[in-house]
Amino acid sequence: MFGLKLTAPAGILLAALLLVPTVLTVLYSVHDVPANGRSLGPFVGLENYTIVLSSNVFWRSAWVTSLFSIGFVIFSTLIGLAMAILLNQRFVGRGLARAMLIIPWATPWLVIGILWKWYADGSVGGLNAILLKLGIISDYHDFLSDPNSALALTVVAAVWRQASFAGILLLAGLQTLPDDLNEAASLDGANLWQRFTNITIPWLRPALITVTVLNIIYAFLQFDVIFAMTQGGPGDATQVLSILIYRQLFGVTQIGLGSALAVILGVIALVGGLLTVKILYRAERTHG
Repeated sequence: MFGLKLTAPAGILLAALLLVPTVLTVLYSVHDVPANGRSLGPFVGLENYTIVLSSNVFWRSAWVTSLFSIGFVIFSTLIGLAMAILLNQRFVGRGLARAMLIIPWATPWLVIGILWKWYADGSVGGLNAILLKLGIISDYHDFLSDPNSALALTVVAAVWRQASFAGILLLAGLQTLPDDLNEAASLDGANLWQRFTNITIPWLRPALITVTVLNIIYAFLQFDVIFAMTQGGPGDATQVLSILIYRQLFGVTQIGLGSALAVILGVIALVGGLLTVKILYRAERTHG
């Protein structure tokens, strides 16, 4: 009873911040909600879901979301792992380098998007200046207005922030790895790659599972960086599902359809995270 009293305030706060909006979104998704949102409107059952799932716009956004998520998860995890391994070595200035790793992670997503939008600007952006200096391009190019490069740049911007978060978690895992294991393996003749695959990766597997699952959830729910950089454009080249939800809710005020989209996206993120946990933990038991 005493424990319940202690946790009750936090439980009430979580219910207000998470449970109530979730329930309202589900309710909106099965009603024809008027634009002012002051009432639920007529009950339409699964009609909103049927309209969404039969829309080419939805499937196009789902495809863009998949491309973004694949790039985001793979590069965030691999770059984070590389940074963690590098920062786990002994070198002059390691403390400063570790402190700098926190900077991208501590920067809000929206600020990251604004910074990268300026950096990739077609007139004064630093990206164009660097590519011109290297001779890769011959004239300034507006990458964010080009459907062939806009999505890739949003992935790069999001990875720049998320890789530092992955690096911090994986570095913490590496700090618990006993030096004796690598030293003993080295004395037994194991090379660097063998020590990495047979000692480092198995040791980091729980941390890698956590990082991968979090990256998948962040990928599917990403909004701020893409909205700040392209607002889903040019056209629908970067219109991930979260941007499509925003446009349905606040652009054309289709609250019922937008809510149905939000529920679908939430289910996709939840199922994706759970499947990843199941697959990775099964692999861990197999190797263990």
